[in-house]
Amino acid sequence: MTEAAETHELAKRWLNDAERVVALTGAGISTDSGIPDYRGPDSPPSNPMTIRQFTSDAAFRQRYWARNHLGWRHMDQTMPNAGHRALAALQRAGIVSGVITQNVDLLHTKAGSPGVIDLHGSYARVVCLDCGYTMTRATLADLLEQANPG
Repeated sequence: MTEAAETHELAKRWLNDAERVVALTGAGISTDSGIPDYRGPDSPPSNPMTIRQFTSDAAFRQRYWARNHLGWRHMDQTMPNAGHRALAALQRAGIVSGVITQNVDLLHTKAGSPGVIDLHGSYARVVCLDCGYTMTRATLADLLEQANPG
């Protein structure tokens, strides 16, 4: 038996013996769907904005929303890959009881995984940090385009 076959059999036994299995995913699962992981060896250098910068400076918020507005539709149109579909199939088979993801891309949900826990939220809804008002990202896009024609 090859090492890969032994590993497969061991994983199969472990999954069958476990009472509950939860999958925890991060950026790596979505790279095959075309969403970069931002931290891999081929990723461009990044200097992420901090929450303090976002909340304390209107210029940072303007920059954030301008960049977000340019890129959010790409993520909205991105489709799940084989990894997302495999986890959904494992859930349907009762082998995996849940999916927790650090990703905001909704690809697990699009693949059919029920009850995904999105640790960092998702790109599909935005919340006002002052009053808590919530709207869809699509509604915000419409409002931004109306306020900034062209």
